[in-house]
Amino acid sequence: MVIYKYTVEKRQIKGERYMLNDEICKLRDKLNKSIEDNEDYEVIYKLSVELDELIAQFYSNENNKKPEEIAR
Repeated sequence: MVIYKYTVEKRQIKGERYMLNDEICKLRDKLNKSIEDNEDYEVIYKLSVELDELIAQFYSNENNKKPEEIAR
């Protein structure tokens, strides 16, 4: 069942992309709140580094897409 396998893999890729995007949004909100609340620099820095890593991972996944995935 090649078609089924392809469909399942495609859903997993989309699911991972959306999940990563959700994580980025949540962490960005947490970072913004910590800045607004004047939290300790170490906390802000840690959140910022975590956010940078997630964004890098997101773009890495985007750059590794096949051409037919980009059109969707």
